[in-house]
Amino acid sequence: MKQIFISAGDPSGDLHASRLMKEIKRLLPEVRFIGFGGRAMIQEGLDSIIGMEQISVVGFWEVAKRYFFFRKFLKKCTEIINSGDIDLFLPVDFPGFNLRLAKSAKANNVPVLYYIAPQLWAWGKNRAKGLKEKVDLLLTVFPFESDFFDRYDIETYFVGHPLLDDSDIPDKIPENDDREDIIALLPGSRKQEILTILPVMIDTISLIELDYPNYKFGIAKSSNIDEELYHSIIGSNNKCDLWENSRELMKTARAGIVKTGTSNLEAALCGMPFVMVYLTSFASYYLAKNLINLDRLSLVNILARKEVVKELIQNDADKRLIAKQLDSILSNQMKYEYMQSQFLGIRNLLGEKGAARNAAKKIVEYLK
Repeated sequence: MKQIFISAGDPSGDLHASRLMKEIKRLLPEVRFIGFGGRAMIQEGLDSIIGMEQISVVGFWEVAKRYFFFRKFLKKCTEIINSGDIDLFLPVDFPGFNLRLAKSAKANNVPVLYYIAPQLWAWGKNRAKGLKEKVDLLLTVFPFESDFFDRYDIETYFVGHPLLDDSDIPDKIPENDDREDIIALLPGSRKQEILTILPVMIDTISLIELDYPNYKFGIAKSSNIDEELYHSIIGSNNKCDLWENSRELMKTARAGIVKTGTSNLEAALCGMPFVMVYLTSFASYYLAKNLINLDRLSLVNILARKEVVKELIQNDADKRLIAKQLDSILSNQMKYEYMQSQFLGIRNLLGEKGAARNAAKKIVEYLK
């Protein structure tokens, strides 16, 4: 029986990894998965060595505060991978931790196939030079990544983007007239993101209501977060509803305020015009600003290679500026249609459906 160490550190990685596991099992029934991830991966048979809620941390400073915990956990994972029982290390996204594991695995002759390649084109061009010594194959989800990693003589294979396989990503995006008078609020899936970003979003509501009194506000709830946390921030505002399904919210709402990250791409694929916000601790922002090599943070703007959605970062993530940008979307039909047309262009860039299936074929070929 083949044994794969697979690792994912956030809810989206958990979902994508679980689908990959399912496809691998279809091609190679006699396989065992050990590693770390969330509920979806455990349901596919993962022998989990830690709960994902213990490692789902975002921000440089936030990770640094738990240095000794992560060092101990890294040692534990390394010992399992290098025990002689693991046939393949399969990291899924989560680069800060997974790249350290990959280095150790490769040094001990354990093959490393990386699914959803680390976005070194955004924050680590210098680190890309050493990536060849950490991985055997990068399974990429953005079409331009192959060209980037080719510069460093790293073998890649473009599998398509896994979001396209989601049944709730529409083939035809709802237009303005098909949507409801709802503003979507997507503060993120981690507790610290919600505590930092959601209060600003809630404060913005009072300004939006002045010009759009009939609108309601839908908050995308993460399945990993207790509902009480949201209610403690929302307070007595009776125009806010929690939505368990963020995709349905993005297909229904007329516009939204969205935290930076994968949710930007999800919003675009659901056709929802939005304003992007980014807020973190001062220490994390200072470190990130000096490491990130891009002029833009939103995946939508990176893929479009121009500003399609407004990015409001740190001090600019102010309720007045957010409300102003949201009004410019809601009150200008030409701008609304332009954003949706750009979202369609981005969808076409991402290739065809079947990312997990394509990646599984490559992985099983490698194992055999």
